[in-house]
Amino acid sequence: MSVRKAIDNEKEFTIVAGVNGAGKSTFIEWYTSDENRFGHVIDADKLAREHGSLIAGGRKALEEINFCIENGINFCQETTLSGNQIIRTIKKAKAHGFRVEVIYLGLDTVEEHIARVAKRVSEGGHDIPEDVIRRRFASRFDSLCRILPLCDGGTLGRFEDSFDFVALYFGGKLYDFNLNDRRWIKEFYPYYIENGGEMWGSSDRNE
Repeated sequence: MSVRKAIDNEKEFTIVAGVNGAGKSTFIEWYTSDENRFGHVIDADKLAREHGSLIAGGRKALEEINFCIENGINFCQETTLSGNQIIRTIKKAKAHGFRVEVIYLGLDTVEEHIARVAKRVSEGGHDIPEDVIRRRFASRFDSLCRILPLCDGGTLGRFEDSFDFVALYFGGKLYDFNLNDRRWIKEFYPYYIENGGEMWGSSDRNE
């Protein structure tokens, strides 16, 4: 699967993406618990707490991203995919010879995202306004479709206590493992195809 350590001598930029509450930080902690597979991890939320504001944290994150790209350092960025900065980062990384991989974590309903964020807050974590979560959930498929064609590979799934992967992106197409009935991925496929996406071995999926 695409969740892997970078090939020797190959620079890699890994994007861990998903709506707030998808489990991005927890996934990174879980996946790197025994080995640093991602290189330098850039967490804008953590940087915002360390530097006192979202603006200061965002500036520090961008500074670290540029440093990694310009010095050929493997790095990983957490993102909700909102805004256009992630697209600029992907294009800059690729222009500097990086392989770009996306790991997208999805949940079936917006209520799951809201509940996870509320749980995080109850445990001392940072909050995200509910209207922001709902807006990002509503645009999640569009956000993912915008970046997939720019990536060299990708893994789509869900993270709870372990990673439940449902699809791979390689060669410019998605491959469905059909291992489970995750609602979100079943809803994503038609949207992806309607917006020009292609599936491996499934040209007649909707026929």
